[in-house]
This record gives sequence, C-alpha cells and structure tokens, in this order.
Amino acid sequence: MDKNILLATDFSKASWNAIQYAIKLYEKQDCNFYILNSYSKESHGLDNMTLLDPDQAFNKISEGRSKEGLGDILTKLSNINTNLNHRFHVISESTLLLNAIQKLNKKLQFDMIVMGAKGIHNKEDESYGKNTLEIIKSIRKCPVLVVPANVSFNYPQEIVLSTNFHTKIKSSEIKYLTEIAKISNANIQVLSQFDTDKLTFKQKRNKVRIRKHLKGIEHNFNTLHNVKMATALSCFVEIRNSNMISFIDKKPSLWERFGFGKFSLNKLGYYSNVPVLALHGK
Repeated sequence: MDKNILLATDFSKASWNAIQYAIKLYEKQDCNFYILNSYSKESHGLDNMTLLDPDQAFNKISEGRSKEGLGDILTKLSNINTNLNHRFHVISESTLLLNAIQKLNKKLQFDMIVMGAKGIHNKEDESYGKNTLEIIKSIRKCPVLVVPANVSFNYPQEIVLSTNFHTKIKSSEIKYLTEIAKISNANIQVLSQFDTDKLTFKQKRNKVRIRKHLKGIEHNFNTLHNVKMATALSCFVEIRNSNMISFIDKKPSLWERFGFGKFSLNKLGYYSNVPVLALHGK
C-alpha cells in the first residue's frame, strides 16, 4: 500500500532540506508526498506567511505567493527526482498550519509528517520552533519526523530510542521506527535511566512490549545513571555518532496544555545535527 507523507514547507532552505531528507529516506517505497504551505495573517512561525495588511487584496497576494512557491518546489523536484514510485501533490491553505494539518490528516490519514526543526520566523537559539512543538503535541495519530537544517542525508546506521518505560507505545506508531531501521539496516539503541531491577511493574511491562516490537531488529538496552535524560541522550548520541533520535511523546497533561512545564521534545534538548522521530504513546 502506498504511504501518504505530509511535507510542511515555508519555502525556507530548512524546510527544503526536510523535504529532500524524506524523499531520499523513502526512495525505495511507493509514496504520495503532500507538500503543504499554509498562510495566515494571524500567525507567525513555521510554514506561515505573514500578511502586513488585513485587506483582502493582501490575502490574494499571499495566496499567489504560496501557490507560486509550491510551483517552484514541484519544478525543482521534477529536475532532481525521477523516482517512479513517488507522486507529489501540492496544497495551499489559508489557515494556521496546525488547523491545515488536522483537516488534511482526517481526510488522508498520513503515515508520517516531516518538517523542519524551526521556521523562518523563529529565533536563532537552540530550541525547536513553536509550530513544530505544537504539531507533535496535537497530532496524536501520526508520527512526526523533525529534520534540522544542518542535517545531510545518510541512511541512519544507529537510532537511539529514548524512554524511561513510563509510557505505553502504540504498536501502530512504533512500526514506523522499525520500518526506518529495516530500510536503513540500522540498529536501535534503547536508552533509559533505570536498571531492570529498579523498574516498576508498569515499566517492566512496557519494556517487554518494546522488546517484542523490536524483534528481528538488532537492538540493545542501555542505561545511564544519575544524569538528566537530556544530558544522557546528548552524551550518548555524540560519543556513538548516532544518526537519528526517537522518543515516545506522551499525551500532554492538563497542566502542560495550559503552558506549564516543558513538552517532551524540549526535555530532551535541542539537536541541530540529528533528525528526531516523535512517536505517540498512550
């Protein structure tokens, strides 16, 4: 069955890099790639074009720029991609990016969303963009692959799965991690902060589930003690030159939805040279 993959773009070099990464990663798969640009006078950030005037004429200008930009992307893709397994569709939406993705996901049921780590309006600091975090938090039925601007494509040889086994991962989600491992011939290193004898019954059960999901794929369980997960993960990835990070994003609590506390991806730190795959847990 063909995959439906959403590629969000704000026409920046960063979003173009994310598009290229996705296409190369799935070069051997039958895929429908949906390239989305949204624009709204009320928002700033990743994949949104800012209007300077609420007048309808400016909305028409913004629409024209969006469609022109999407056309340019199709032209570039036709020059560099001759893969008969790939089909490209462009979508221009006059709405907030999150609203556009939610609507399209209901209709097309994407297998994955691929986007840059931050948009053209985000500050140049070591953090993920507001829209990137919002989409991971809100789109619960689809994994999200975040590709920083500095990432050059190579098939990942080692993927680090960061988890403390508190969250039950959906089998419908982890299959995308195992699929990437298989098409890349990569091993998976599960990284946690707990030894087996220190796990609760729930954690042990979730660890068994992960082991079952990873059957047939080379994998190991690793433990780093007495450090925050962000520090442990950063050191682990740097020392081993890991090529991708994955984590299980649990459903935000009511407290987090009101803006208190960090979302899961921010808790892991910012990685400018490594793509991150967010999987959603129960």
